[in-house]
Amino acid sequence: MEQPPQSPGGPKPKDDASRGATDRSQRRTPPPEGTGDEAAYFAWLREKRTPVAVEMLDGTVFRGIIEYYDRDMIKVNRLDGIGPNVFVRKKHVRVMWEESPSPSI
Repeated sequence: MEQPPQSPGGPKPKDDASRGATDRSQRRTPPPEGTGDEAAYFAWLREKRTPVAVEMLDGTVFRGIIEYYDRDMIKVNRLDGIGPNVFVRKKHVRVMWEESPSPSI
């Protein structure tokens, strides 16, 4: 049996650039926009009426409980009576943490 002649450099490799582009686009799906954990956490905070502190990018801190939340905003009901309840845009929040509840006397 006679084999066909090969080019001097050996068999021609497949074009990786064209093959990889189609393979990757078919294999990969974009990551989910969100996991739902944030909404579950806000729901838990609201349900338990857990006091929180929300620090804004400018350093302002609001303390209270979460009454309402959506994709872009949080409503904090202030417990200290030293200010109005506030709607806070999430994109302006630096950090938020739970605070220990005041001890009942």
